[in-house]
Amino acid sequence: MIFFKDNAPPVEDYDKTRSMLLELGWLQKIFNVEMNRSVYDITSLGYQYYFAICMKTGYTEMFAGPTLQEGLTSARINADIDLVEEGYIIDGIDSAKLTPLGAEYLYVLTDSHGQDIEVKKSKATDKNKSDKNKSGKSNMSKVLGGVQTFMKGMHEMSKMAQKYDKSSTESTKNVWTATRKKGKKSSYSRKSTSVSKGKKRPRKKYRKR
Repeated sequence: MIFFKDNAPPVEDYDKTRSMLLELGWLQKIFNVEMNRSVYDITSLGYQYYFAICMKTGYTEMFAGPTLQEGLTSARINADIDLVEEGYIIDGIDSAKLTPLGAEYLYVLTDSHGQDIEVKKSKATDKNKSDKNKSGKSNMSKVLGGVQTFMKGMHEMSKMAQKYDKSSTESTKNVWTATRKKGKKSSYSRKSTSVSKGKKRPRKKYRKR
């Protein structure tokens, strides 16, 4: 007798059950190189529980899981595994019966096998990205503000330099003009002094012809 996936047992919280199977070691997360993605995979311990429950309850397979080899009546499982005590099966008069917990675990186990692992984005990650974007924009604004301030400062310095050059030119021009005037005045004064202090020139006497 076979259990198909369509005859799935009721599962109250699928993700919670799968997390429990990961903790128990029935499932594991692997990266499938051929498919180039991360998937869930049944572990060796998970297969031990699956086949042991199938044989104890008289089924060759459950929930479209792997099929028992023909003639296989026992499975090598750890000595400390007790399916009845752990609550996966109960002993009946004619055979063992599967419990709701055992059905839920086996269904999620076989259904999860090969499924892609979804990476959920946490709110903290989104917040960090948002803060990073805001920080980047803030830094860019600061850089632009610094460049504008620098350019404004350079413009003011240029205006001051032009003003200084103009003032310097005017000062040089005034000094040069004053120097020329002073030179001329001094030369004229010396000439006048020379003329006033000089002796009278004797007049030439001309002979009568």
